[in-house]
This record gives sequence, structure tokens and C-alpha cells, in this order.
Amino acid sequence: MARARLEVTLPDDVWVGQVTRSHPEATLSVLSVLPTEGGGVALVSLRDDDAPTVVRDIDAADGVEEVELQRAAEDVREAIIRVETTDPRLLMPLRDSRLPVEYPVEVTEGTARITVAGSRDRLSAFATALETMGMDYVVDYVHDAIDAEDLLTDGQRELLVSAIRAGYYDTPRESTLTELADRQGIAKSTASERLHRAEGKVIKRFAEDALDIDPDRSPLAATAE
Repeated sequence: MARARLEVTLPDDVWVGQVTRSHPEATLSVLSVLPTEGGGVALVSLRDDDAPTVVRDIDAADGVEEVELQRAAEDVREAIIRVETTDPRLLMPLRDSRLPVEYPVEVTEGTARITVAGSRDRLSAFATALETMGMDYVVDYVHDAIDAEDLLTDGQRELLVSAIRAGYYDTPRESTLTELADRQGIAKSTASERLHRAEGKVIKRFAEDALDIDPDRSPLAATAE
């Protein structure tokens, strides 16, 4: 299974693209979506200096059937709204590729940042569906998901779990390296090396998946660019 993040340029005549281009300072975070027979229903968090005006523009946008205010902040800069739309173009590529979406999906200035997970065949089908619907996109990253059993050896995994449970990474630290080694029945030097290797693998995987950093890339190469 792979995990991918794309920046999708929304058509001008889709309500969320239309509204966020009209209000470039606004951020719409789609919290959930429910497909319906004629379109879909979305729960949306809205942030803008004048949220009520943005809500009114959403209500007046083409393809929007109904807008219902769920919650509004007292300073009128934030609101959560329920939007019912008759335009399913944003849902069709996901429906056709059968890819689950990681919410929230953030939309600013007509661009939606979508994170999906699935087989590479389904990701390819999603990209094709976007193109068919006339939506341009840029792929931020595609990472293959790696199971912890494949990432760490048995010894590394056991020691890392023991360290976390013993409070070795707490502040202040509740366990020492010597105590961890004694619990595992190994020498302190062995525990130190094994834990360091495990930490390195976990941190590099996190950097790839969450920070979009290539851990194998030389700093000199980045400087040269």
C-alpha cells in the first residue's frame, strides 16, 4: 500500500474553488464528506477574518443546495458549516478509484491538498479520474507504507517498546540505559547500539512520510542546488 499527497487545482465553477479564489485569505478544511444520490454533503471548517461573508458566498455559489451553520466563533473568524451540493465532481474521482481520504482536506485559493492511501493501481486510477474531470494536480509525495516488522529487527522492536513503556523517552527520564539493558538481559553497549539503530530507522521513516525529507540525500547535494 502507498500513501500519497496531491495538490489538486479545482475548477472555477466548483463552489469550493470559486469561493476560495474570491476569498484568498480564507481556509476551508473539509472534515468529512458523505456522498448522496445527487451530489454530496460535506462538513467544513472555515477560517477567515470575515467568516459570515464567506458563508453567504458559499450559500450563493452554483451547485450549492443548502448551507447550515453548525457552530461559529464569537470573533466571527471561524465557523463550522454543513454544505449540501449537487455537483459531485470532487467526489467522483475518489469514488471511481475507491481510495480512502485522510481528513481534513485543506483548500486555499482554489487548491485542495488531498492525502490518500491505497495500492499504486488505485492511485493511478485516481490520477486518471482527476484528469478526466479536467482537474490539474501536482504530486507532493508518494510513499510505500512499511510495516514495523519490516522496518525493525525483533531485537530492535522489543528494546524500543521496552524503552517507551519504561519512560526512557519521558522528561524527566524515568529509566536509564543500564536499566533497559538489564531488563533485556544484554550488555549496556549492545543496548545503546541497538536502540540507536532503531531510533535512526524510525526517525528517517517519519522524515520521509511526515516531513517529505529524503533521508538518503546528502546535505552537500542540497547545498549545491
